[in-house]
Amino acid sequence: MKLQIIELILWPRNAGLAPQVVPFERNKANIITGASKTGKSSIIPIIDYCLGSERCAIPVGVIRKAVAWFGMVVDTDEGLMLLARPEPGRQPTSTDMYVKAVQEGKTPLDVPIANTNVDRVKLTMDRLARLTRLGTDAQNTTSGYAGRPSFRDLMAFCFQPQNLVANPDVLFYRADTTEHREKLRAIFPYVLGVTTPEILEKQWEYESLRKAARVLEKELAAYERASATWRANLGNWVSEAYELGFLPVDSLKDAEEPAILDALSGLTTANLPEPTPDAEGIAKAADAYGQLTKQEAKLNAEIAEVRHRMSRLSDLRSSVNQFELSLGTRQERLGLSRWLRAHTEETVDAACPVCSQSLDGHAEKVETLVDALVVVESEARRVARAPSVYDRDWVALEKKLRELVDELGAVAATRKGIEARNQRARQQKFLVTQAARFIGALEQALEVYKGRERGGSQDELDKMLARIEKLKGELSGHSYQVRLERVQKRLTRWMGRIAENLDAEDEKAAVQLDMKELTVKVSNENGGADYLWQLGSGANWLTYHVAALLALHLLFSREKHSPVPGVLVFDQPSQVYFPRRLTDGSIEENYKVRDEDSEAVKRFFKTFGAAASTYKGHLQIIVLDHAGHQFWDGQKGVHFVQEWRNGDKLVPTFWLEDEQDTRQDGM
Repeated sequence: MKLQIIELILWPRNAGLAPQVVPFERNKANIITGASKTGKSSIIPIIDYCLGSERCAIPVGVIRKAVAWFGMVVDTDEGLMLLARPEPGRQPTSTDMYVKAVQEGKTPLDVPIANTNVDRVKLTMDRLARLTRLGTDAQNTTSGYAGRPSFRDLMAFCFQPQNLVANPDVLFYRADTTEHREKLRAIFPYVLGVTTPEILEKQWEYESLRKAARVLEKELAAYERASATWRANLGNWVSEAYELGFLPVDSLKDAEEPAILDALSGLTTANLPEPTPDAEGIAKAADAYGQLTKQEAKLNAEIAEVRHRMSRLSDLRSSVNQFELSLGTRQERLGLSRWLRAHTEETVDAACPVCSQSLDGHAEKVETLVDALVVVESEARRVARAPSVYDRDWVALEKKLRELVDELGAVAATRKGIEARNQRARQQKFLVTQAARFIGALEQALEVYKGRERGGSQDELDKMLARIEKLKGELSGHSYQVRLERVQKRLTRWMGRIAENLDAEDEKAAVQLDMKELTVKVSNENGGADYLWQLGSGANWLTYHVAALLALHLLFSREKHSPVPGVLVFDQPSQVYFPRRLTDGSIEENYKVRDEDSEAVKRFFKTFGAAASTYKGHLQIIVLDHAGHQFWDGQKGVHFVQEWRNGDKLVPTFWLEDEQDTRQDGM
């Protein structure tokens, strides 16, 4: 992908100050040298932020306080483009962006005003990179680790910040997180050209056709089974047509299958008998049925009341009979009292016939017994009249009950008549429904049978299978494993050559890029290989980082069209050679470094310049370092950009002074 940085621009918060512009050269190794705390390590986060990173990783502090907008001019296949993004303030990031096409040397330096957003810029970059819209697997996954590659994924090959450039554990930018590491593994074959968009498209078409062919084969098999079942059940269809009256009985007894099919097909266009309901009659019947239901409920209630009264009357009669028996018993017991009174009155010195005691002096007691007998006899006479009253009421209730039961029977008979008529109507409707269902099922069965006879699906399947075989042959000529091995051999050869010119401990060791582990493997004297994290020495780590990234960009430059941007930024590559006292403070121009370390640093800068100038216009390198001019002066392909020492910095000191003055004035 053609993408090189022409200018880096910082707009100050103080609108009265001019923007800071850092220019770069195309196809060169651009060197910015300077002391610590001058802003060198902010360059990669600024570039990444302007290219649509999810978060703003620009260090907080001086730069974030003084700068309002970060921007850069990039050279693309569609010309120069200004990309700018505001400092997010207290937010983790800002989605606002400013994009404008510009002309060489005529970049507008007015404070940008957002005219787009990050997502649209990402889409633009995806388009400029000509990234495939297919996933990196044959199933064309559109999300997850196997989802389609994006421009942002390719930043892994563009940046080597200070904490990464000589890191033994991580080789690629942001590959220290699971999400970025897994996505990088997924897109690596595509980025290396092992899997091209054309191959991905053919793989996707191949897998899609195979799935469609399997579905169609099952469909045709289902048609075959359905048609076989149809032929077996042909007699059942005819018999049901007889039962429903669609065909005269035995009219197809000796007919051949074509004649039967024609006859059954004709039934699907037959007019079904439609019931002709009388709306007025239905309304009257419904009203009458409702009235009868109410009357039936009323009669049932009256019958229940009569039966309750008869039950109470029966209970009363039983109680009277019991009372009458009780009175008879008392009357029998008290009947002797009259004889005793008469015996006492008629006989002098009368004695009790039972105990022979004299009755004189007991006349009052005898009178009491006689009075009690009179009362009992009176009650007995009154109770004796009760049966006649009871019989009269009982007969009246029985008559009322018979009348109510007869009336209820008449109402029930009328209601059942209405129900019978409704049942006949429902049966008629059921027959019509049954006939409609028969016709519907018959239409579906005929469609299945005719679908098999049409044979169009079989022709479609034959075409699919032919296309599948053709794609299979084309894909077999692009064996993934063969292409991968070919690319691996090229990378191994180039990484070895580059490492020889740098500072590897074993200059003759074979170097291989492990796409699964996302690191470098270096052959050892035992015939095996050691991973980068198993090696010692910062010089080794730096050597293989640089060798791997430059070899990859050489591969990208030789592809017909690589989606990877042709820009590579190294931050502090010489840090493994400089003592801490030099990297922590200001560095004098004439400071001394050990001869062997000095020569090693020079080889790195020489390699940067040679790579940028020979990669067929594909590669721009930016190096941010403490190392001074003596390490690169006179090297081919090296371009000195700026030196940030003695008060010169990425953010001018007076920006902060003006910012403080502005705040004080506003207080």
